[in-house]
Amino acid sequence: MGTRLNPFAHGSRRAVDTCALSLKWSFQLLLDLGGHRTFISRHGLNDEDLAHELGLAKWIDGDNYSPALALATLRKGARSFNTDPLYAPYPDSLATNLEALGELLGLADAELQVLGFCVLMHTDPTLSDATDQLGMLGLNRAIKVLSVLLGLPLPEVEACLAHNSPLMRTGLLEISNNHRSVMALSSMLSVSNPDLPGLLRFSKGTPLELFAYAFRLSPPGSLNWEHYSHVRQPLMIAERYLSKSLAQGRQGVNILLYGPPGTGKTQLSRLIAHSLGSALYEVACTDSQGDPVSAKQRLCSLRAANSVLHSQRALLVLDEIEDIFQTASTDANSRSQKGWINRMLEENTLPCFWLSNSIEAIDAAHIRRFDMVIEVPNPPLAQRKRMLRECGGGKLSDQLIEHLSAHERMTPAVLERAVRVGRSVSQRASKALDNTIRCIVDGTLKAQGFEKLQHTDSALPALYSPEWINADLPLDGLVDGLRSHPQARLCFYGPPGTGKTAFGHWLAQELGKPLMVKRVSDLVSPYVGMTEQNLAAAFELAQREDAVLLLDEVDSFLQDRRKARQSWEVTAVNEMLTQMETYRGLFIASTNLILDLDQASLRRFDLKVHFGYLATAQAQALFAAHLKALALKDPQNSAATRLRGEAYLTPGDFAAVARRGRFKPFASADELAGALLAECQLKSTGQQRPIGFIH
Repeated sequence: MGTRLNPFAHGSRRAVDTCALSLKWSFQLLLDLGGHRTFISRHGLNDEDLAHELGLAKWIDGDNYSPALALATLRKGARSFNTDPLYAPYPDSLATNLEALGELLGLADAELQVLGFCVLMHTDPTLSDATDQLGMLGLNRAIKVLSVLLGLPLPEVEACLAHNSPLMRTGLLEISNNHRSVMALSSMLSVSNPDLPGLLRFSKGTPLELFAYAFRLSPPGSLNWEHYSHVRQPLMIAERYLSKSLAQGRQGVNILLYGPPGTGKTQLSRLIAHSLGSALYEVACTDSQGDPVSAKQRLCSLRAANSVLHSQRALLVLDEIEDIFQTASTDANSRSQKGWINRMLEENTLPCFWLSNSIEAIDAAHIRRFDMVIEVPNPPLAQRKRMLRECGGGKLSDQLIEHLSAHERMTPAVLERAVRVGRSVSQRASKALDNTIRCIVDGTLKAQGFEKLQHTDSALPALYSPEWINADLPLDGLVDGLRSHPQARLCFYGPPGTGKTAFGHWLAQELGKPLMVKRVSDLVSPYVGMTEQNLAAAFELAQREDAVLLLDEVDSFLQDRRKARQSWEVTAVNEMLTQMETYRGLFIASTNLILDLDQASLRRFDLKVHFGYLATAQAQALFAAHLKALALKDPQNSAATRLRGEAYLTPGDFAAVARRGRFKPFASADELAGALLAECQLKSTGQQRPIGFIH
C-alpha cells in the first residue's frame, strides 16, 4: 500500500501531499542526478520546504550548519528508499487509473511510467521542488533524467516523448520545448489540461470520467426535423454522408454549421446524432471552474476525444470555434497553429461538427477542408409562428405571436427562453403574460443591437381601401395575377403620400405573405462594399422568408449611372440590378423620383404603376369615411365642398390628420377639412405637379 505521509517530516504543512514514491524520486534527483549541488550550498539549503520533507530540518536554522553533514544526512535518508522496491508504489488511485487508461488507449508500460511520473510531478510539491534543483534543462538532458528515475533505456523514453507517440497524440502530455531552449523539467514536461493530474491521481470513476475536462456526453436534444425544414436538403445530405462515414470508419470527416446565435446549431447536431443512433460528445469549452479555456486547450481536448473514443460509434461537436481560428490568425506561431488545425481536420478519427456564429474569421484554407458547410439561418416566418404556438402552449395571444414572429432577428433560443420565463411568472393566458414576454424579448433584442418589437397592430391605416388609390393602371386583377405568377418586379412611383407603401402592405396581406420593408438607412453603409452586401442580404432574407420585399426610396440604389461620381455608386446599382434579376419572389420598388432611375433598371420592372393625387370623387369618399369614423356631421356638405378644389390631396394627408385627431379630437367636419387643406399648403410648388413617364 502507498502512503501519503512523509516519515522524515512529521508536522510538515505539505506532508499530506507527499508520497513515498515522490520522496524516492526526490532523493534520486538530488543525489544520483546532481541536484544536491544547487540544493546544498556553502551557506545553507536553498529550499526550506524541501529540506523539511527530506529530513534535513535541523540544518535549516542551525548555527553548526555543514554542507558535508547535510549531504550525509541526505544520503542516509535515501538509503531507506532503496532497500525495498515495494515500499514506494503509486499513491491514492493513481495505479488503478493508469492501468485502466492503458487498457483504454493501448498504452505501453513505459508510456504509463512516464505519465505516472508527470502526474506526481504536477500534484506533489516535494517532487516538483526536487526537479527544480536540476535547474534549466534541454530536451536531451530531460530524457536522460527520466531514464535514470524510471529505469528505462534512453530509446524507450525518447519514443514515449516523440511528437507522434500515443501520449502526445492523445493530448495527455505536451513537450513545451524546442531543441534550442532550456527550461525547468516541470515546465518542459507538462500535461495538456491542469485538471488531468488531479483526476488521474485521486479519481475513483470510470476511465472515461478521467477525461471529463476534455469532453462530456451531450444531453438529448429537444427539437425535431420540422424545426429545420428550412435547411432540410443539406441536412439530408449530411445525414447520409455521416451514416456512411461511421459505417466505414472514415477519417477527417468534418461538418461546419454556422449561423446567428440561437438558431439551434447545437440542437441540430444532437438531432442528427440521435437520428444516426450515435453518441454525441461535446468538446469542453470551459474548465472545472466554469472559466473559458484557451484555444490550444480546446484543440488538445478535441485530440484527446478522438483518441479515447475512436472505437465507439460516436460523433463530436466543437462549439464557438471563432476563438480557435482567430488565435490561429493572430498568434505569433500562426503558421504552426494553422498547420495543426489542418492536420486535425484531415486526420480526426471521429466525425466532428464545428459550430460557429460567424465564419468571417475563418481562413479560406480551413473552410475548404470541411466536407460540408451548412448555414443554419433564422427559421422563416411561418416556422417561427409554429414554434411560438408550440412553446406557448396556447397561452399567447395571436397579436403577440404576430409581433414576435414578424421580427426577422427573432431566433428560436430567444423565443423559447422568453416564453419559458414569462410563463413561470404568469401561468395563465393574459395581457400581463403578453407584456412580460414583450419586455423580456425587447431587452434581449436591445442588448444584441437590434430593433425592438413593433407594437402597432397593422402597417395599414385604420381606414384603407385600394379604391382610394389613383393609379394610371387598373389594379383590380393584380392580386389574382400575382397568385398565378408570384415572381414579379413592380415599380410604384409618384408623389409622397399617394399610398405606394400602404398598397404594398395590402398586396402582401392579400397574398398571405409577410412584407419586408427596407429603407435607405437600413442598407446604405459608409464602408466600401457594405452597401452591396446589405442589399444581397436583404434579398436573401426575403427569399428565405418567402416574403414580399418592398424597397422604399429605391432611387438611392438605382440612380442613373451616367451621373455617378464615385465608383461605389456604380457598383451599388450593379448589385441592385443583379439581385432584381435573380430574386424569385415579389419585389416592389417605390420612388418619388422616377426620372432619376437608371434606364437599365426601368426595363427590368414587369409593371410600372404611377400613384397620383386623389381624384375628386376619391377625396370625397375618403373624407366621408373619416367623418363617419369620427361621428362628425356635414349635413350641408359645406366641409366636403371646401376640398373639391384641392388637387393635391393624398391618402397620406388623411392618415396624418387622423393621427393628430387621436390626441386632439376634431370638433366639426369643417375643422377636419381645414386640417387637410393645411397639409396641402405645406407642400412646395415643385412637388405640386404630376409625376409620370414620358410617353
